[in-house]
Amino acid sequence: MADMLSSSLLWRALLAIVGWFSAMVHSSKVFAWLGRTWHTSRTRTWLLRRLSASDAPTRESRSAKRFARLNARLAARHGLKDCLEDSVLCRIWRFFVRCGQNSRLFSWLFFDGLHGVILFVLSMYVVIDYVLRDLLAVPVLSSCWDECLMLLALGYVVYERLGRETPLKTGCNPLDLPVCLFITVCFALMNVVTPYYSVQISGFRATVQYMLWFFLITRLVHNDRDFMQVYLVLVVLAAVIALHGIYQYIIAVPIPSSWMTHTESSVRTRVYSIFGSPNIMGNFMTMFAPMAAGLAYYTKSRRLQVLAWLCAFCMCFGCLFTMSRGAWMALAIAIVIFVLLVDRRLLVLLIAAGCVACTLPFVRSRISFLFTADFAEANTSGGRAGRKLVAMTLLEQRGKATGVGLGMFGGAVAMQNQVIDHQEYFYVDNYYLKLMIEMGYTGLTAFLITVLSFLANGCRALYRTAQQKRQGLSRLFPLCAGIFAGLCGVLVHCGFENIFEEPYMMAYFWSLAGLLMWAGFLRESTQEVRA
Repeated sequence: MADMLSSSLLWRALLAIVGWFSAMVHSSKVFAWLGRTWHTSRTRTWLLRRLSASDAPTRESRSAKRFARLNARLAARHGLKDCLEDSVLCRIWRFFVRCGQNSRLFSWLFFDGLHGVILFVLSMYVVIDYVLRDLLAVPVLSSCWDECLMLLALGYVVYERLGRETPLKTGCNPLDLPVCLFITVCFALMNVVTPYYSVQISGFRATVQYMLWFFLITRLVHNDRDFMQVYLVLVVLAAVIALHGIYQYIIAVPIPSSWMTHTESSVRTRVYSIFGSPNIMGNFMTMFAPMAAGLAYYTKSRRLQVLAWLCAFCMCFGCLFTMSRGAWMALAIAIVIFVLLVDRRLLVLLIAAGCVACTLPFVRSRISFLFTADFAEANTSGGRAGRKLVAMTLLEQRGKATGVGLGMFGGAVAMQNQVIDHQEYFYVDNYYLKLMIEMGYTGLTAFLITVLSFLANGCRALYRTAQQKRQGLSRLFPLCAGIFAGLCGVLVHCGFENIFEEPYMMAYFWSLAGLLMWAGFLRESTQEVRA
């Protein structure tokens, strides 16, 4: 296969282009002057100083000191810890631990008692949610199990800090403040714009609730073993779902007629696995494909490297078979970001893979449909363009600053609570637009500040892990690069779909953001273990 590729005309043309560009860069006086100017510029010095800044200001901040005092007070409450340990729930838990302590699988997954269980259940969120909501269809349990899991995690975080001679680290990181700012803005707007308070409470819950996993993960993950448990379970889960999607494509699973048009004759089917939507399936693959590639660069075992690359390829094919153009774009951007961060030598291979993908009949059909009169008419009348026009008109009528109210338009909460008779209800298929209509420019600005802060501090975390790798203190850089690239792909796809409308997508996004912040700002260099 490698010989065929190296002897092909396309490969030789790409190598010629790369060689010509490299020669031009090395021989050009302009590029040489730009390189010298950049290396001696104040901008580069300022960026390096910001990226390599220590986390001392974070630990010395007011919030960190308050958390430290709270930890000290909790550590002095020995009586509360004794009461909890004598409770019925703790006794039941100790019984299950004794029953499974001889099992290898149990000892790996639940190595740290309830702590490991919480991390494992969170990693398996989408499977558990699918079983409870779709297979068992238990209304009460399916609607509140994730809230119970969150309360259990919060209770464990408090319990973990009880009775310790040395209080645990606070878990404060640079992204805490922007996330808290967005939650505060949502709460304020919920009380300012109150046409239907019950609906707005539901909208507030759908927008904010699963962001709390960010704070919990940064306090539940203590060492590299915790980090690797969540990482590996998520990659394996995504690989299994990708294989299921490939199986659906092979058997040409039936799909609703509204998912395709009559002009796309080459499209056999669209896979969706356990999600019920090809767009969500594609976004799920976008999130975890770079993480599988990062695992291939992390491990030193040849067998595990091959297995990790196979998982990454399966996820890419799973995303390809969803026929979701937004997911394709998000995946391409995520892969490019990962390649630029980890191994730029793959750029040529990436370009070749993109060219080969564009030759596939169903890819050409999906892309060419964008330039037809049928698509223009459908997009204007009932597509994204028409929905955007309706949404902007509604925003003009209700007020640009504060919006129409949380849960009142463009999302799942609004579709379930159609309280205004004369208003048209639909999904806007753009999460940023949805936030702007519901929360106005104020809410959108707060969310964009949070996103930009995540991108900036994510780059800082990557720079710090890269420094630790060069110093021999850590090997987590490719894993963090995979997380960052996947989350960037999700943010891109949010422009074409209400991705954060799905609870598990928001829970996974903010949990992975917490993992990235932990690796960059909270991890100690002496904590690395073999995973």
